[in-house]
Amino acid sequence: MKILLYFSLAFVLAKSGCTASNVDSNSTSKQEKTETSNSKVESVQIAFYNVENLFDTINEAGKNDGEYTPEGKKNWNSKKYKEKLEHLNQVITSIDSSGELLAIGVAEIENLGVLQDLINYSFMKERGFQIVHQESPDFRGIDVAFMYNANKMKITGSEWININLPEKGKTTREILRVDAELKSENITFYINHWPSRWGGQEKSNPKRIAAARALRKNIDKKWSDNPNEHIIIMGDLNDYPNNESVMTVLKADSTTSGALYNTTWQLHKEDNIGSHNYKGKWGMLDQIIVSNSFMPFVDSVYVFKKNWMCYQNKKGKWLPSRTHSGPKYYGGYSDHLPVIIKVEK
Repeated sequence: MKILLYFSLAFVLAKSGCTASNVDSNSTSKQEKTETSNSKVESVQIAFYNVENLFDTINEAGKNDGEYTPEGKKNWNSKKYKEKLEHLNQVITSIDSSGELLAIGVAEIENLGVLQDLINYSFMKERGFQIVHQESPDFRGIDVAFMYNANKMKITGSEWININLPEKGKTTREILRVDAELKSENITFYINHWPSRWGGQEKSNPKRIAAARALRKNIDKKWSDNPNEHIIIMGDLNDYPNNESVMTVLKADSTTSGALYNTTWQLHKEDNIGSHNYKGKWGMLDQIIVSNSFMPFVDSVYVFKKNWMCYQNKKGKWLPSRTHSGPKYYGGYSDHLPVIIKVEK
């Protein structure tokens, strides 16, 4: 499975239930945009979404996807697959309620076919969205991908960055790099789904350190070739903004004075906001990080969260409604919530 990147624009501060939550970029950046722009400002949204195990029903050779078949332990069939596509389409369409979705990065998708099915189920087909994807070496058979409005943004190149894990014989998702051109600005997108915390945070930490090093190495090379290149990093990092992999290795911090700024830092500090909920605690595992050069274009960042994407637990808390928990089928949306930045260009 892989992570979906979504570019979105809804940004209403949550007061109750499941609604969108946002943080504005600093006022200086907004002033700079007003003073320096001589053309009409266009608002677009850029999103990331871990869609939680978007598998088709076919047992594909060489992939560990047997549980997502009619004969598998999850009893995954065409009816459930269609319902999953309809749910994801509902989320993406709601994010795009104002027609501003420019691109979306996704995680936990099985293959190109499920992405094509997802586009065919939504407005993205009529809008001319296209896909950047490649099969990854992940042992579970899940990938990351990038879907974008080809009528607004041009893709000039792409690369899949391998992560050398410290454990011999182990594989994980590659990092997808997409080079794009938007209104004469060059932007490089990185779509990530770093190794999970399976086995505990401390034990699994070296895997995410390896991912952060691979990403930072590629960014440094990119900047050595073009120091003015805008960078947008998105993904399910399976770490929080203040963890070693993000702050120390990747060098993405909470201040706009650094080369990389974590736009989701302020959301991370809030107790009742997050892209993921673990044992009743919210956290920002899913993040969007941008280069300092891109900050003047960032208007706001938010987590997209609605009642219909959630379930209410015994304590009255609204939590992400997932598709499965083990073999039990809940028929929900995803165990993650989309993260979105609104950009004015």
